[in-house]
Amino acid sequence: MAQVLVVHAHPVPTSFNAALCDVVVSALTRSGHSVDLLDLYADEFDPVLGAEEWRDRPPTNTAPGLVGHVRRLRAAEMLVFVYPTWWSEQPAMLKGWFDRVWTEGVAFHRPDEPKRVERGLSQIRTLTVVTTHRSPRWMNYLQGQGGRIRVSRGLRLLCHSRTRFRWIAMYSMDRATDSDRTQFLEEVEKRIGKL
Repeated sequence: MAQVLVVHAHPVPTSFNAALCDVVVSALTRSGHSVDLLDLYADEFDPVLGAEEWRDRPPTNTAPGLVGHVRRLRAAEMLVFVYPTWWSEQPAMLKGWFDRVWTEGVAFHRPDEPKRVERGLSQIRTLTVVTTHRSPRWMNYLQGQGGRIRVSRGLRLLCHSRTRFRWIAMYSMDRATDSDRTQFLEEVEKRIGKL
């Protein structure tokens, strides 16, 4: 069994995304995994990367408030992100977590060869996204699937070379019925339970 970091990013604790997060944590726990839940809004994470932090960041990020986040990320063997897709991307809160935590010295290293980057999170072997879209699938595809590409191509390259990627998405939330939501919760529970 693995150490799993579940990163949740939704501002409303009673949202459908919060229900999805509960299902994810429950399914992982039942499967015997050790789960560390990071709720960025509940923890009041500051997503803003300011000029001083950008200019003065050390090679291993020890900026105030980030040491715990770095420790939790480095301890993870699996990552599960649960968030709504807004404007084809992750919420600003989650994007800010990437900007401030997935930094040089943590997520990657630059050796002497300037055109090469070394992975910093090679212990992570599974990346999974559970997300919702208000728009239909075709619209997200037309917009370029920015959120999916950020994780599947960007973050994944900083993890183990054989990291598996899973995308579990519910589209057309504006038209979804209670039955549709229940079916998606069941699908998430089943698929996460197999991790």
